[in-house]
Amino acid sequence: MKKFNAKLLLFGEYGLLVGAKALAVPFPRFKGGLEFSDGETPGNFKDSRLELDRFVSYFQHHQINANMNFPLRLEEMKSDLEKGMYFESDIPLQYGVGSSGALCAAIYEQYGNYQLDLNELKDKKNLLSVLKQDFSLMESYFHGQSSGFDPLVSFINRPVLLEKQQIDLPSASLETPDYAVFLIDTEVKSATAPLVRLFMNKLDDEDFENSFRKEFLPANDLAVQAFLEGRVQDLFRQLAIISKFQIEHLQEMIPAHFRPLYNEMLASGILVKLLGSGGGGFLLAFVPGDVQLPAEINRIKVF
Repeated sequence: MKKFNAKLLLFGEYGLLVGAKALAVPFPRFKGGLEFSDGETPGNFKDSRLELDRFVSYFQHHQINANMNFPLRLEEMKSDLEKGMYFESDIPLQYGVGSSGALCAAIYEQYGNYQLDLNELKDKKNLLSVLKQDFSLMESYFHGQSSGFDPLVSFINRPVLLEKQQIDLPSASLETPDYAVFLIDTEVKSATAPLVRLFMNKLDDEDFENSFRKEFLPANDLAVQAFLEGRVQDLFRQLAIISKFQIEHLQEMIPAHFRPLYNEMLASGILVKLLGSGGGGFLLAFVPGDVQLPAEINRIKVF
């Protein structure tokens, strides 16, 4: 069966929930897909089967299919689970790289009642919105609330830009000689749902909401535009605002043991930001061409 890539949310973490621009790209370093056991039981077989069984039960109990544009063939999926189907994946769980998104994309590909030509999606933006709506319903099982953005990126395997609920497929180049982007491993797992609830509670505080809307959101949207247009100085100027805001106002989303290193990297010109909801997993580091990451950091180069 088809494999689906992980994804990286380069910009838009939390801002996505209040209408900010968001830009995500597929990340082929990790991927996953539905498979059938060939007799030998893989290490993740039991956990994967249990999760898929729960997903089907959730869909049936809450009658989610009634709200899907392209309902899932749940009885066929249940039958395949009984035959030994599971989700084989090397995408790190609770690390912010879209493990649940890839799983939703794989389920939709195999059991969604859709008929479309993915090569024509760029000319069918309404269809992208339809897919995103379905993925939002599916991924809510994992996170309690979901935009559907992550599964959409994995499903169509293209960079996706979300702006004021409009979906675009930008032709952004991810190669630049002026800086590099790395995933920084905090070596801590983190669940998305509790952090999203924490952020929504923070928005109830008037001072935080004002700061978020006046400082973070403009910097996020300008950073997206600068990134897409290749304006490196403008990009790093906005990234500096984002990094400073997150260490000051979203400190709970940065593991305590990592905060000193976060500040150390900012002081050396390396701009660090959350990848998705944060709390652990990977952070994103934008590193100027003449600067080196600290040797002790476990990293994966993105581009």
